[in-house]
Amino acid sequence: MGVPRVGLRRNTLGSLGILAVIAAIAAGLPALDRALPRERTVRSGTAYPVTDAITVVPPPGARLDAGQTRPGRDVGQAVFLVGRVRFAILVSPDRLTPEAAAARLRTRLRDGLGASAIEAGAPGAAGALTGRFRLGTDGGWYAVRVFDERAVVDATASGPPADLADLLPAIQASAASIARAT
Repeated sequence: MGVPRVGLRRNTLGSLGILAVIAAIAAGLPALDRALPRERTVRSGTAYPVTDAITVVPPPGARLDAGQTRPGRDVGQAVFLVGRVRFAILVSPDRLTPEAAAARLRTRLRDGLGASAIEAGAPGAAGALTGRFRLGTDGGWYAVRVFDERAVVDATASGPPADLADLLPAIQASAASIARAT
């Protein structure tokens, strides 16, 4: 005894319908993602949450790079574009001293991006350790802060040297604004 033709036809049509829905989702979601703007404006002077516990006030005129930003509960990343300068904040729940966190960031910049350190580990605003690096033809600046030996915040800025020099005071002020959320 075989499967009735009506049941076979219904199963085939149902399977084809499910396949069409999957194909529409597979093609439609990436198209929708590409249609949304990658950069979004952020309100000047307003704290942006990088994680549930850490916020930053972006530099004036900054745009959020939504494709690279990943806020989270304990781990998060926010990437802002200020002119041609990229300003990134990375928060991780590690127990490190500021010196160890700065050494880890320099190693990550060197090994992950091929950057070379120019100046390392100088004390900066709000208890941060700051330094400079070179990334190809771009200049770079970083700051590392440790909150209660439980949250490490790495802030990096990179871009054309002249642009970075012009924007560095605003970026440093933004990095100094990194704080625990209230």
